[in-house]
Amino acid sequence: MVEKKEKTTKKTIKKEENIFVEEEYKCVVAIVSRGYAREAVRASRDAGAKGAVILQGRGVGQSERKFFGADIEPENEVVLILTPEAVAVPIIKAIYAAVDYKGPGRGLVFALPVSYVSGMINAKELFDEENK
Repeated sequence: MVEKKEKTTKKTIKKEENIFVEEEYKCVVAIVSRGYAREAVRASRDAGAKGAVILQGRGVGQSERKFFGADIEPENEVVLILTPEAVAVPIIKAIYAAVDYKGPGRGLVFALPVSYVSGMINAKELFDEENK
């Protein structure tokens, strides 16, 4: 029986090494009408967010309209912000204030719990240094 030896490289993760950030995070999701994403990101940064991802989307539902018999599908932008739990509510409030959610079909903003975060070790260190 031949034993295979595992090559150890710098990229190999040891079983004991914890690759996850030990802090609670939330994913703030803002679904906004096309053209409002930059405004939502600007407001979130002012409230403490360090960055965001903007995705293009197409909505379906009650806000669908017809124009000369042709269906018009509303185009949305989805803003994703991964942030420490302590700043999630201020970010949601800032986005809500910056984007007119009171009009019909304007979208919504909410937060989802995040179970595991990896790759944000440096971001956490920068966040901690800025808030000293």
